[in-house]
Parts: sequence; structure tokens; C-alpha cells
Amino acid sequence: MPNKSFAFVRSVSPLGRELPGVWENKNGSGFRVPLNAHTVLEIPVAMPRVSADEVDRALKSELMKEDLSDFAKVHQKRMLRKALALKGSHSWAPPGAGKTLVGLTFLANKPGPRLVITKAGARGTWLEQCRRYTNMEPILLLGQKGEAPQPPEGRTPLYITAWETLKYWADALVSMKPGAIVWDEIHWLRQPKHTKAIVQPDGSVRFQGLGNSLDAARRIAQASGNKLGMTATPIPGRVRDLWTQLDMVEPWQWGTFHEFGMRYCQGMHNGYGYQYNGVGNEHELKERLGYIKVRIKREEVDKHLPKKRREVVRLSHAEQNKPAAMKREIKRAKKEGEDSYFETLLMEAASRKHGYIEDRVLEALQSQQKVVVFTGRRMDCERLANRFEKSAGKIKGCTIWWAHGGTHPGDRDKIRHEYMAHPGPALLIGTGDAWGESIDLQDTDLALITMLPWTPDKIIQWEGRFARLGQKRPVLVSYVVARHTADEQVADLLLDKLPHVGEIAEDAAADEIEGVLSGVDESEGAAASLLARVAQLTPT
Repeated sequence: MPNKSFAFVRSVSPLGRELPGVWENKNGSGFRVPLNAHTVLEIPVAMPRVSADEVDRALKSELMKEDLSDFAKVHQKRMLRKALALKGSHSWAPPGAGKTLVGLTFLANKPGPRLVITKAGARGTWLEQCRRYTNMEPILLLGQKGEAPQPPEGRTPLYITAWETLKYWADALVSMKPGAIVWDEIHWLRQPKHTKAIVQPDGSVRFQGLGNSLDAARRIAQASGNKLGMTATPIPGRVRDLWTQLDMVEPWQWGTFHEFGMRYCQGMHNGYGYQYNGVGNEHELKERLGYIKVRIKREEVDKHLPKKRREVVRLSHAEQNKPAAMKREIKRAKKEGEDSYFETLLMEAASRKHGYIEDRVLEALQSQQKVVVFTGRRMDCERLANRFEKSAGKIKGCTIWWAHGGTHPGDRDKIRHEYMAHPGPALLIGTGDAWGESIDLQDTDLALITMLPWTPDKIIQWEGRFARLGQKRPVLVSYVVARHTADEQVADLLLDKLPHVGEIAEDAAADEIEGVLSGVDESEGAAASLLARVAQLTPT
């Protein structure tokens, strides 16, 4: 395994002097050339390789809980071959490609300390999958404490923290000097500005970090060893968005943001400053990217997935957003009786999930997917619709529909026809009661159940909208539960009722859903639920 992402050469061609990331030694004795640029410059270098056998051994190594060499799919092994071979690499793959397992296997086979940086809403997923597939002990770095807790004696820790709070943990993580990092959802870092220039009394200029997330990430990257960047949306907006991701995984190997922008983004001065809004030297950029990244296409993933998968996402208090201002409604409902009071508490719990739901849906839509969100109450449906009309409406080609029981049946049927005919990205928001029976929605990639119904028959019916004859694509049904809220009481009620439905009615779906809600999913394709994360496909 290489311990460098560059090599020294005595001389380079005129082209080499123009490439971002090629640096001349200060003493003029030669040049430092990134390995990702060697083919562009036709410089012969022995490129690192990892064999298929080595990948299989990694999937059953000491820190893996069991032998996963037969479980991992071909495209996952492709990502692992690159990740294990290089000091820094990128896995670009759509939802359902199994990036989480790839990241965990990468970390389990690299020297520690080991670190995952992800979005706040995904920390719980990493924790659960770490416990399920590895012998590492997941440790969440929450809040703004900035001091990593000591792992249990005799256990190998895997530290997991969030982009949103990374700046508070920067000093501790730099001191830790991670041996391996997974930058999950690395596209989250888009803005290149991380320093400010300070003019010194002698006229010289000193650059000082801004203390923002990018500044923290750069400091951690430069103090770290092996790195893996993972995303399905490497280019959220423009090609210039790539630079921060590339610089995190291969510090200094892509030049400065300005150099990258001038070379690959048609940088130009507009009279006020530089702008980098285009694409330049595209073939050269693709050739360099080809060295460090693996791109998995949607078709490669779909052929390995079962028609229907289930998962439960349990949001901790830290992963929930602030609830809607409902004190007045709760106070009034309490006077109206127990049922009204509990309904209002469910609404309050639903509002705590809106931030997570929005992130999940937007990433799926950016991936050209079709998404259905089922909620339980009309008011929540309308709130979500208002939220998405502002955010998802900006996604090119995306169409949004919403309807509940107050919508005329004829209008709902028209919406259904339009949704089913749409190639994606598309979003349908509705209440389960209005859409959950006798309706075909089997052209759906992601179904989010944001408010659980009270009875098993409804939840079985709701799932049945997506897995039906004529189903055109694999669907992930994701139940979102806010911990320590009324949500958990409904989940408990369902768990009490589902066994009776499964045993007496001999309903396999009831048995499977019971397993999922209990946290033990043994249904067909259950292991593939870890493969489900969201994001956007971009052209190779």
C-alpha cells in the first residue's frame, strides 16, 4: 500500500508546469507530481493495485464480524479495490450502492485511529451498521464538547461525528491524528473559502483559518493518513464544487481553488473578481479523476437489489430538528381529551423529523429518483408540501405533487397518473389514508413513512402501494421514528398487534414488518437495507 499520493521527478513538460497540484521543489531540484496526473504527463510510475483476493480477505478480516466476501456485490468490491489501494480515493455511487459497508470495510483494514464524518442525520445509521457488520466499537462525538471519550478497554473504537459540528471537534481530531477517515456525503463541503488574509506590520501577508467547517476539515485532512470520500452527488451545482472534495482526500494534489478554477472551470475575471462557472480541459480532468475515483451507475446497483427493502431510521434527540411552535395547540388538545392530546403530540413529533426528511428527499431527487412521502395527518402533509415547493422546486426537471383526503378523488387520480408517467425526479406527498389502498404507485425508488399508523392493516396496505405487479424499479420503504416522542408509543402499539396478524392471518408481511420495527429484520433482502442512502447521479 502506498504511503504517498505523489512522486518526485527531475523535470516536467510545459504542460506539467500548468497542471494544478504539480509543485516545483523550493531548491529547484525537481517537481512533486500527483499520481493522479502521471498518465496525463505520460510519466511512467508503478501504480498501486489491490487484487480481488485481497479484497475478499479484507471483507473477512479480524475487525469484520463475519465473512462478507460472498455477500458484497461486484460494484462494492470495485470501490474497495480502489479504496484499499490508494492513500486517498473517492467512491461515487447512487443510493443503494452499499457505500456504508465499503466505508466500514475500508476502516477495518486501515490503521487507526478511525474516523467517520457524516451528516448529523446519518450518524445513527453508521452506528447501527458498525455494530452489525464489524467488531469495532462506534463512539458518537456529539454536540460541542470537543473532547473524545475513551473507548472501552480492549475494544477498537470507530469515532463518528457530523459535518454540522465538525468545527467544535477540530482540535481534538487533529491531535488524534486519524490513521483512516471516511468523508461521508463529502459534497456537503462546497464553499472553498477557509482562510482570510491578514496584513502584517512589515507588509507581509499571513493567512488565518476562518474556523468554519471547511477550515476544520482541511486541518483534520492534513493531520490524517488514509482517506475515502463518498457521495452520490459529487457535483451538486458546478464543476468548481469538486475542488473542496478533491483537496480533502488528496491535500495539495489539485492545486489551489483558483488554480483549479482557472484550469478546469473556465475561470475568468469579470471586472470585480474571478468567477469559475464553466468546464475547461474536460478530458484532462476526467483522466485525472479516473485514477482516484470509482463511479457506480444506477443500473449496476439495481440488478442486485430485491424488489422491496425495509429499514427503520430512529432519530435520536440530537438528530431531530426543533419542533414546530405548538405549545398553544398542545395545551388546547389536552383539554379536549386523551385522543386529541395524543394526536397533537404525534404532530409535534412529526415536525421534529422535517429536517431529516427534507435532506433525504432532496438527495434522492438530485439522484433522479422518484419519491413518495406518506404522513398521517393532513396538516403535516401541507407543511411538508410548502417546505418542498421552496427547496425541491429548484431541482431541474423535478415535479412535485401533494394531496390528502381533502383533495377531490378525481384530482388525486390525475396526480397518480402524472406521477406514474414521470421519469423522475419526482415527489409525491400525501397522507397514508388517502393514498394507502387500491392505488398503484409501483414506480417508486424511495417511500418514506414519516408517521406510523395505529393498526397493522394500514401499514401493510401502505407498503403494498409500491411492491406490486408491474413494479418497474426496486423500492426502499423507510420508516422514520423520532426517539422519546409519541412516535415510539405508536411503534409499541404496532409491535403488540403485528404478531397476532402474522400468526392468525398467516401474513408474512406482518411478520417482516414486526421484525423491522423491533430492530431485527430477517426478511428477504434485509441485509441490503444498509445499502440505502440518498443522492444524485452525475455523468461520468
